[in-house]
Amino acid sequence: MHPSRIALSSILIASLVALAACSKQEKASSGQQQNPPASSQPAQRGQSSATAPTQTSPSLNPGQAPNGPRASDKYVLDLTNYAKVPVTVKVNGQWVGQWDNHANVPLDMVVKGENQLTVELASQPQNTVTVNINTTRDGQGVSILSLNYQGQSGRHTATFVAR
Repeated sequence: MHPSRIALSSILIASLVALAACSKQEKASSGQQQNPPASSQPAQRGQSSATAPTQTSPSLNPGQAPNGPRASDKYVLDLTNYAKVPVTVKVNGQWVGQWDNHANVPLDMVVKGENQLTVELASQPQNTVTVNINTTRDGQGVSILSLNYQGQSGRHTATFVAR
């Protein structure tokens, strides 16, 4: 083998080893984060008998779907956004979407039991921004979770229980 090819091969192997080490280090450090970095930060405010809003992440690990059977009820996210602020929503660490207007989206990733809702607002809304989780039971519309983010920004999490 020619000396220049040997040198090139050595550099390529060293680069691959360094890349693999960096990748392992990133995975280890990202697994320790409670709140993964995001391009925009959300906020939340609201009351519901089935919710426990918090500023820190509950026991669910962001970025990973919780184990368990899918919820038997069908759940829907209703976003009202008169502030036109970009709002990003995740359920159980799974991307639902990002909107700067109103939205009505089915939530297929909801599981029986506890679920984590993460809402991120890119800036502080000066007008109404609400996030509602709804379902239908016995032919009646039921509000599971209702949050109002007017005047708030950043990332916020809440939990809700599904059946």
